[in-house]
Amino acid sequence: MKQLSVALLMLLTGCSQLCSCKNEQTSQPMTNEAASDVVADTASEPPKDPNEFYVKPMRGAGEAEYTPAQPSQLDRVAQDPNAKPFLAVTPQTAPPLLTRKLLPSEIAAAQQGQLPALAADGVPLSPYAQLPYSKVQLTDYAAQMVFKLANFSELKGAKVGVTSFVEFDETLERSNPLGNQFAEALATLLPQYGVDVIEYKLTRGIIIRPDGDFAMSRDVKKLYQQVGMDYVLTGTLVTTRRGVQINSRVVSVDGQKVIASASTLLPHQVLQQIQP
Repeated sequence: MKQLSVALLMLLTGCSQLCSCKNEQTSQPMTNEAASDVVADTASEPPKDPNEFYVKPMRGAGEAEYTPAQPSQLDRVAQDPNAKPFLAVTPQTAPPLLTRKLLPSEIAAAQQGQLPALAADGVPLSPYAQLPYSKVQLTDYAAQMVFKLANFSELKGAKVGVTSFVEFDETLERSNPLGNQFAEALATLLPQYGVDVIEYKLTRGIIIRPDGDFAMSRDVKKLYQQVGMDYVLTGTLVTTRRGVQINSRVVSVDGQKVIASASTLLPHQVLQQIQP
């Protein structure tokens, strides 16, 4: 019986020593890798508060490796002394000169041989090159000028007569197709801005003929002797190397006072659309 008690005591002592060894091994500090895993697992746990914003941490990326950029195709061609151009260089020929018809103001000069060089068909050559036709029309430039003139308050409800634009020369009495067509465009667009345009070429009655019915004339005997006009819209045409500068002004009939003015430049592409 005594021996059995001693054996049982030794068994209990061994078990206690074994448990203490395991506790010591468990209580040893964790390595850095294990600690980081524990921290990551702890940080990755979602918050208990549902209103708290949760972002799961990501592991950091490794260091980026630098790789030198490869030269482009243009750089390689530029460094090659035997490289050939991509596009063949063709010699440019001078564009043909712009041809136009004789203007009424040039008939006398043409008879005296004072015009510049003529083409094979007798049409005078302009000193400017023939350019591609523009999609912008003459009425577009007239609309720009009307918009500028309409900003003057004196023209609201005023009675205005529109005359032909004349060439800026020593007489100021010569017009051309451009001056007539531009004035016609202004007379058509001004009523859209509240300006009363007076048609002073209106005859006293309708003229009926076999070729048509007419209500306008340039014969003074067929027109009204008096027309109620407050202002006259007139202007000049100045030829430049870039085109024709058009200067317009609205002048009072009574005091000859300029109450409105505007100007615009017509490029040569638009001038090619003008036909006598």
